[in-house]
Amino acid sequence: MLVTMSGKELCRLPVIQAVVEKRLRRRDAASQLQLTERQVQRLMNRFRVSGANGLTHTR
Repeated sequence: MLVTMSGKELCRLPVIQAVVEKRLRRRDAASQLQLTERQVQRLMNRFRVSGANGLTHTR
C-alpha cells in the first residue's frame, strides 16, 4: 500500500519516533512541532498502532 505524506507529516515522523523511543520529551516535541502536549500524545498513540500511516491525514 502506497502512503502519501505531506511535508508537514514527514517532518513530524522523526520527532514522534524520538518521543516514542524516549529520546525526546513530549513537552519538547510539542514545542518543536508547535502543537500541544495532548496532540503529541494522540500522534504517539496513532503512531504506535499504525506506524507512519497513523501520522497521515485521515481524509
